[in-house]
Amino acid sequence: MSSISILGFALEATAPIKSAMVKSIFGIGPQIAKKVCAECGISGSTKVEELRETQILELTKHLSKMKIDKLLRDEINANIGRKIEIKSYEGLRHKEGLPVHGQNTRSNAQIAKKLNRFPRYYT
Repeated sequence: MSSISILGFALEATAPIKSAMVKSIFGIGPQIAKKVCAECGISGSTKVEELRETQILELTKHLSKMKIDKLLRDEINANIGRKIEIKSYEGLRHKEGLPVHGQNTRSNAQIAKKLNRFPRYYT
């Protein structure tokens, strides 16, 4: 399976550009991928290997303006850290590794106890 690199992200060459961005780049979902493709003048169903050099440059320009991957992860961690620092209810729940958004803890909090330990995002 070959891939094409855009901004250091390996996009699968045979996949449509929209789904390749969603799979490969943290912070880009289906709606944002559709919007970026529209702004660049690229059809979402165009395969990555079929992109012209000018389209790749336009796509790179748009993606470089966005908060994606490392920048987004750092911002999320900073927000969680700030909540812990000011000792808000959400921050305390993060610190204790419990569900943050009001879910029950009597029986089904196992996943939250695994995921909500701060710092959460290390890659």
